[in-house]
Amino acid sequence: MTRTLGLLCLVLLTVPLRVLAAQDTSLTLRVEAVSLQAEWQVRLSDLSSALQLDSDHDGEVTWPEIEHRRADIETYLAAHLAIAPNGTAASLAIDKLVYGARDGEPFLLAQMRIDAAQQINTVGVRYTLSAPCQLSVIWLGRGMQRAQISASGGVLSFQRATAASSGFLESFQQGVWHIWTGYDHILFLIVLLIPAVFRATVSGREAVPSFEEAALRVIIIVSAFTAAHSITLACAALNWIRLPSRLVESVIAASIFIAALNNFLPRTAGGRSAWLAFGFGLIHGFGFAGALSEIGAEGAPLWRTLLAFNLGVEAGQLAIVAAFLPVAYSLRQTHFYRTAVLYGGSCAAGLCALFWFWERAIRGSI
Repeated sequence: MTRTLGLLCLVLLTVPLRVLAAQDTSLTLRVEAVSLQAEWQVRLSDLSSALQLDSDHDGEVTWPEIEHRRADIETYLAAHLAIAPNGTAASLAIDKLVYGARDGEPFLLAQMRIDAAQQINTVGVRYTLSAPCQLSVIWLGRGMQRAQISASGGVLSFQRATAASSGFLESFQQGVWHIWTGYDHILFLIVLLIPAVFRATVSGREAVPSFEEAALRVIIIVSAFTAAHSITLACAALNWIRLPSRLVESVIAASIFIAALNNFLPRTAGGRSAWLAFGFGLIHGFGFAGALSEIGAEGAPLWRTLLAFNLGVEAGQLAIVAAFLPVAYSLRQTHFYRTAVLYGGSCAAGLCALFWFWERAIRGSI
């Protein structure tokens, strides 16, 4: 039984590292009255395998190699995506091609614009790349529609008239989804919670005697994180404070590394990590703000969208904590938890964080 619980605990630690794998490819259509803007994010690995972009065969596709094959890339992308406003297929011309990395996954972002002679009331989309794609159609001032599209899906049609207004429930669901797929946020929180089932002693730390005590320590950490990211999420949503996304994502990666190092201190236990949760939670709030801006709730009051999204984030966060805490409490007195989870898990998280920091701060986007 203990071994099973231990494996479950490790799964909880590693799932956040893989949960977005199928969602790295995305297409966002922002539909105004007589124009449409498209942003298509495609994993570089998908393009490289099809076009053999690694010309020097060193195992890495660089920006010069992409620039050299730019025409081929644009032709390939245009051949695998068709957008038809008002039922008329439009010619796709890529205005801007951006190379970067998101959460350690290299990608290309293609930006396109389509103008129509009259108001756009319907949009047809045909997608034929092999990798599944998350599609968001944002009808500015009205609402949005989402769909998972694939090569076998045929032509999908979206109508302005049937676009549900982006209400409270929509924003709440997006908040839940964002925290569940935001594996850097989840990893930071879990790393902070690992030592919460211990208490500090003169000689180091020992397991807490009751579940209630462990739960109280978890509540302190989660509350500190929640208070902090709620403050900066509101500030960013209201345009009071703006930070470069590259800086925000880099500091988020650094926060995981520092939290992991903190777990190696012999007296790190209980709610003592609350100060880290609050301090770095301020930066994580700016990361949440990036997702909030993509909801497409321009027609809804900002305060309602902000409240619903934040409540969704907290609900998703509590679901993760509710799954993690009983397992951690059950294993707190085992050698497995003290070594494999506390030290091994923190070490693995720190290494992941270093890699993400290198991807975000040093490589960045071009």
